[in-house]
Amino acid sequence: MTTQPELDLLVDLAKLLKKYGPEPFELLAKSISSPEMTQHLSTSLIQVAKIARKTLKTKGPARSKQEPSIPKSLTSLKNIEPEKYQLLMNFYTDLTAKAVLPSLRDIKEFAVECGLPEPRAKSRQKAISPLINLLVQFPNAQLIAKIQSAKKYDTGDRSLEGWTSIILNRQRRLDEKQ
Repeated sequence: MTTQPELDLLVDLAKLLKKYGPEPFELLAKSISSPEMTQHLSTSLIQVAKIARKTLKTKGPARSKQEPSIPKSLTSLKNIEPEKYQLLMNFYTDLTAKAVLPSLRDIKEFAVECGLPEPRAKSRQKAISPLINLLVQFPNAQLIAKIQSAKKYDTGDRSLEGWTSIILNRQRRLDEKQ
């Protein structure tokens, strides 16, 4: 008797008809009718299932934060324009390390200051690749100037005393303006 998961698998296979067309399905049906092919297919499916079980058991805990992948526009520059690649790669590394533009707001402001459209990303991590993709279009001289204009931040003093200092200094500046 066929179980629901087996029927679901057959439905998924049938959905591949759109991708491959009817001819490969007909050829596969004819091939499966031979005893040798049936045995080979059976062995292959058992092996795939065993491998899937092993990988599920050996997987470690899922990481909550994925490392951003290097944008394709950047990797494609490596052989074509190595100088621009190095500039952008260094900037990309600084961005991912939060050594520069540590917040999503900073990235958006930087993009606008550079004359680029504001990234529509909902998180800082997702805004990095689109920013790099847009910066690729600039000539090296402009790119250097734009990267240098990005404010370099350190993690600074995030203690209560550090925040108090920031707030009080801001209040003093506001009082001086009045």
